[in-house]
Amino acid sequence: MKTIDDALKAFSAAADSAPMPALQWAVSHWDEAAPRCLGLLEAYTGGTDASQSTLDAMVFIVHLLGDRADKRAYRTLCRLMLDEEKLTNALGDEACVSTLKGVLIQCFDGDTAPLRAVVESTEAESITRGEALLALAWLARNGRFPEAEFRDYIRELYTKLKPRESDYVWYNLVVVTAILGYGEFAAQAAKLIDDGLVPEEWLTLAEFPELMSTGDPEGNNGLESEEVEPFENILEAMATWPWDDDEVEDEEEVQQPVINPLRHIGRNDPCPCGSGKKFKNCHLVAS
Repeated sequence: MKTIDDALKAFSAAADSAPMPALQWAVSHWDEAAPRCLGLLEAYTGGTDASQSTLDAMVFIVHLLGDRADKRAYRTLCRLMLDEEKLTNALGDEACVSTLKGVLIQCFDGDTAPLRAVVESTEAESITRGEALLALAWLARNGRFPEAEFRDYIRELYTKLKPRESDYVWYNLVVVTAILGYGEFAAQAAKLIDDGLVPEEWLTLAEFPELMSTGDPEGNNGLESEEVEPFENILEAMATWPWDDDEVEDEEEVQQPVINPLRHIGRNDPCPCGSGKKFKNCHLVAS
């Protein structure tokens, strides 16, 4: 592994495991690797490079940008989140609900407007909107922008967020309210649940007090309970990544539940599909 071209070829060729030597080279030679990674991200997002090789490399490029906390990627990543097909084709469902928010936290350039645009866009997929909101929650709690400003934003979302119907983004608004200990919004959150904007398979009024009890008005305990944290070590993350072949094997080994397996499963319980993930990070977001 001697050049960025070598690394990119290894990224594109990776099938069932991470190209660890190529990732290590890119981390160690970021000044050389960064311009090409940023250029490919921009070209893919903008539609000027739809090649299979770029698509196949994108999951590694995005996570490298997060690992290196490259702020130049932030606005392009936010634009990519507005195109769900491109986003999921590049990253897959696993990254979209586990590591993407951590990459956004790392790459944040100080301007919340691009992330807020994702949260508020009815064109973006609802899960993606929720992940953007969780990233904003971490940034506010950790002093990356004034938390008072974020509280005002949460207050606005309760009145202006759309669609005014059942949608996963409402669930994440309630989750953020709870885990940050924003008790002043508890009545509004409960009303969302009662009105059916947060469907009962995601969260019921009976479960809401327990969720509120996880809140941390000052620290990161609530955020940690939802696994919201910066993405900081690509080598460690990719070494344990659940590649597709592993997931297929797991699904074949586990007998699937037959009768309504998603009803009354706790958010932090193991998903009944047998993936090994918590329900909230697996079929909860797919239901």
